[in-house]
Amino acid sequence: MPLKHFTETFLIVVLGAVIALTGLLIATLPSLPHGALPWVVLFILSVAYPLSLHSMFQKRRADNLFRNLHWFPAGMLLVWLLLQGIVLGTTLHLEQVSWFTWAWTLPAVIVGFVMMIMFCLKVIRRRVPRLSFLAGILVPFTALALVSEYGPHFEKDITAMMWDNSVMKSSDTSFLTAWMKTGTGAEKNLEPSENKAEEEWREHLRMQQRREERIANRLDGIDSSLSQSSDISSSSNSSEEIQQPMLSGTGEELRNVGTMPGHLPSSGFGWNMIIITMIAAYSATLHKSFKKTA
Repeated sequence: MPLKHFTETFLIVVLGAVIALTGLLIATLPSLPHGALPWVVLFILSVAYPLSLHSMFQKRRADNLFRNLHWFPAGMLLVWLLLQGIVLGTTLHLEQVSWFTWAWTLPAVIVGFVMMIMFCLKVIRRRVPRLSFLAGILVPFTALALVSEYGPHFEKDITAMMWDNSVMKSSDTSFLTAWMKTGTGAEKNLEPSENKAEEEWREHLRMQQRREERIANRLDGIDSSLSQSSDISSSSNSSEEIQQPMLSGTGEELRNVGTMPGHLPSSGFGWNMIIITMIAAYSATLHKSFKKTA
C-alpha cells in the first residue's frame, strides 16, 4: 500500500522540524575534543530516526528522495565533524570554519529545506499545505537565528544547559579526549601506568629507542673518526686502523641508560583518518540505499 498523502505530509513537517532542531543543536556543540560526547549522542539520534522509519518506507513504497532526505540531519553532523577534524589536524582556526555554524547552522538548514521543497513540488497533491508548513518552520527559525547572531546569543544558554555538565562534558583526562589527541601533535602521556603489562611494553619501547639512539651516536662517531683519519693520512701519508666499538650483546648497556625517551611511538589511524572513514561509510550507505530502491 503506497504511503498516504496525510502521512507523507506529517513526516515532511516532522523532518523540517528535525532539520531545524539539528541546526540549532550543532551551533551549541562545543569544539572538539570537549564536544565529542555530545556529538556522539546527537549522531546516534539522527541515525536512529531514519532507521525507525525504514520498514514503513519499504512497505509503503515511499519515494527514494523522500527516504534519503531523512538522513540529512546525520549528514549535517558529519560535515561538522569533518570541519572540526580539519581544525585539529591542520593549522586552520575555528574562525575559518565557523561559517557552517553561522546563525544556528542556517546555511545547511536552508539546503535541507530547499531539497524538501523540491520534493514537494514533484507531488501534485498537497503542495500548498506542505509548502505552508515548511515556511512556517523556516521563517521563524531564520528570524530567531539572525536575531541570535547579531544580538543576544541564545545558543550559549542552551549550551550551558545541555552540554556544560559533568555527564556530557569530556574532560582533558577522558578517554575520548585522549583518543582524539592521538596523532594531532598533542603531548604524550609518559607517566607510569598502573597496568603492569602496559608498563612492560613501554619499557620495551624505551629500550628499543635507546638502542636506536646509541646506534645512531655510534655511526656518527665512526663518521667523525673517518673524517679525522682522512685528514691525518693526507698530511702524513700514513693510515690508521679505526676500531669500531662493539656492544656486549647482553643488553646491559641499554638497561643502564637512565634517560627517558622524548615521546613514545604511536600506532593505528589518526583522528582525521577516522573521520574520513565515517564519511565514506555514510556515503556508501546512501549509495546502497539508492541502488536497492532504484
